Amino acid sequence: MEKALLLVDLIKGFGQEGYDKNMYCKNAEGIRKNLQQLVEYANKNNMQIIYCCDAHEKEDPELKGNGGPWEEHCMKGTESSEIVDWLPAKGLLKLTNENSNDKIGGKEDHDKALRIDKRTYSGFYNTRLDSLLRYKGIKEVYIAGLVTSICVQHTAADAFFRGYKVNVVENGCADISREKHETAIEYMKGNYAASIIRINKDGLH
Repeated sequence: MEKALLLVDLIKGFGQEGYDKNMYCKNAEGIRKNLQQLVEYANKNNMQIIYCCDAHEKEDPELKGNGGPWEEHCMKGTESSEIVDWLPAKGLLKLTNENSNDKIGGKEDHDKALRIDKRTYSGFYNTRLDSLLRYKGIKEVYIAGLVTSICVQHTAADAFFRGYKVNVVENGCADISREKHETAIEYMKGNYAASIIRINKDGLH
């Protein structure tokens, strides 16, 4: 296994109406089917699936109460931080700083999707994602999720900085506007040498 699928912020606060109203990305509706196909493809092709999910705490610097730009959202332990109902989340193994990589290296957990909580935009910043990928021998990542110009882009940047081959699944990402989405896609292509690909019923192209 040398490839992983990183699913960024596919949680209720961003991807499902009725939770964090100021953070909901309505354009997520348009990529649901693509993401379902993507997860199915990853499972069939032995790709490690890792959900990178906001799980904020009161003291996080990106929150307005601490001088950041955002209202409280996707707080740890709340429903808005749970994975969207329209993607498979049963049996997820959550990787924290308290359960080391060797505990998920056994055969019984080899094919399980994982969840890593993050407290800012990037799935790598102050998480165990990098050590997990290296532990599993993964050298190439496929990134999809919400939103393209913020958490997807920052996760792609950190993957590139750490030497991973970066692929962005363009029709598996969404933003608050098409313009923001397209600008972020071009930025990742131009600055992180990201391959921009698409998922359809026949696979990734």
